[in-house]
Amino acid sequence: MFITIHAATGALVGTQIANPILSFLINFALHFVMDIIPHGDKELGKRFFGLLNKKLNEEEKIKSLAAYGLIDYIVLVFFLLFMFKNFTFAKDDGVIWGIVGGIVPDLLVASYVLTKSKKIKWFFDFHKWNHHLLIGRMKNDIPLKAGIAMQILLFAFLFMLLAEINLVK
Repeated sequence: MFITIHAATGALVGTQIANPILSFLINFALHFVMDIIPHGDKELGKRFFGLLNKKLNEEEKIKSLAAYGLIDYIVLVFFLLFMFKNFTFAKDDGVIWGIVGGIVPDLLVASYVLTKSKKIKWFFDFHKWNHHLLIGRMKNDIPLKAGIAMQILLFAFLFMLLAEINLVK
């Protein structure tokens, strides 16, 4: 899933769970539940840049994934800026730590991809295994365009819920 989806989910759950440790842990676990849902990113970097039939070396794979990830992080930054500027609950500890818990798994994966640190390889392997739980049974991921569309709709839904909560608080 887009990291922005994990952050919005973390914020939403954090509005309901004031305890920052509990909010972090729940959103950390929820990250994996959400990633089980097929969302079109099995061959993400290659599909996004139209390179599916091209053999990429490791450096080219990392560059294509980094470019896609950069777009996601830019959207995340604008979402967070908007949220912290306009939503009264955005500074609540449960919300902040919910967001952090939701995005930390992808940050750890990115850290492994960039450093190949043996200390976090187990986490990378678990994250990858989790990502492919349903996709492996389906024999294929959903189309990337469908996955992007689904995530945009999910983000719009999460954003509407957050906006509604902001009106109530």
